[in-house]
Amino acid sequence: MREQARARPAAPLRRLRLQRAAAASAVAACFVANVWVVARASGEPGSTGAFAAIGKLSTDVGFRSEKPSPPSTTKQPAPPRVVERGTGVLAPVAIPGDSLATAAQGRPVRVSIEAEGGLEVDTAAFATAVAQTLSDPRGWQHVDQVRFIAVSPDEVTAGAKVDLRIALASPDTTDRLCAPLQTRGQVSCHSGGRAVINLRRWQLGAESYGDDVSAYRHYVVNHEVGHGLGHGHESCAGTGTAAPVMMQQTYGLKGCTAWPWPAPKA
Repeated sequence: MREQARARPAAPLRRLRLQRAAAASAVAACFVANVWVVARASGEPGSTGAFAAIGKLSTDVGFRSEKPSPPSTTKQPAPPRVVERGTGVLAPVAIPGDSLATAAQGRPVRVSIEAEGGLEVDTAAFATAVAQTLSDPRGWQHVDQVRFIAVSPDEVTAGAKVDLRIALASPDTTDRLCAPLQTRGQVSCHSGGRAVINLRRWQLGAESYGDDVSAYRHYVVNHEVGHGLGHGHESCAGTGTAAPVMMQQTYGLKGCTAWPWPAPKA
């Protein structure tokens, strides 16, 4: 009886060993079958191409063996700085070289360019950009039959006549110069014979022009100078048409496309 009692545990143990061996054989058979299937799909059974195909299969379902790409180290440029409040004092700025091309004929309009102190911008570059806008064949000289004549800082200081002053000013000073118009530190204006260009708009442009700040600068100069020449606001003529320069494009295009010039778009 004691011998039979000791012998009984041996049978379950043998069954357990047999089950484990069978399971191992099944796993091995499954692996071999998978290799064969993938090898057939790759067209190279039994070769390293089969294992390459397995690697591809793993990649396709998201198990990538390659190292992840390092994060981009490219820094996005910071937006241009906008000085909210300058010195509050405007000073005339010389127009460099021959950047203002005066029309051969037309009503003379004597123009000076000014900039507020403390804006941390290149005022000579501002003067050049304004002069190039005024000189463009699509600009007011050709559309309105006027002749823009530059008045130098020395002439301004000496009291020479100026018909139109074009000034770059901080948002705070823009609000003061444009009052009682409500510019709220955001937009530009024409007031008292002066086209006041808000530094915020000069530096950042407007959503209606996207990333094309240069085109917006043409627009804002032409728009405020247009007021100085006696032009009022206009509206979008129809969806898909070029916006008139005297439309308030800074606030949106109302279905029009952005257009910064007084001359119609060709």
